Amino acid sequence: MPLPAVPLRSLPGEYVIARFPVDTDVAPVLADLVRAESLVSYTRTDQEISIVCGSDAAPSGAELDGPWRALYAGGPIPFGLTGVVAWLVDPLAAIGCPVFVISTFDGDVLMTPSDRHDEATRALRGAGHTLDASTDDAQWLAEAPVTRSPTATSPGVTTSR
Repeated sequence: MPLPAVPLRSLPGEYVIARFPVDTDVAPVLADLVRAESLVSYTRTDQEISIVCGSDAAPSGAELDGPWRALYAGGPIPFGLTGVVAWLVDPLAAIGCPVFVISTFDGDVLMTPSDRHDEATRALRGAGHTLDASTDDAQWLAEAPVTRSPTATSPGVTTSR
């Protein structure tokens, strides 16, 4: 059973994805960004540190990619609901549009290059998703089939959307 159309809300502005070497002290950068009113995301792996932030706050000294635009699929989306990201990314893959996804506890942020954003939103609408709809973010979840998947694949690792 396919998922229902997902309402997406445009986030204002343009964003960059900044990459720092893993041994970089990014605390000063984060201290500035924590006061931002726009989307900010920080991810650290054993290979790198990635920060997503508004283009106007692009950190110096980082490898930058952008500009990107962002759409938010709000929720909260239950962790047992599978396929949400695939349901959103498939129409973009069909048109060869790059996508960068950030998942949060409540929802997912879908980012597309700014110069492909109009094309991406047309593809998402064509797939039945709504953009900047006035409906409550979580209303679509009432129609979504929830299937239970294993919650842990290995100690400390949780599967999700």
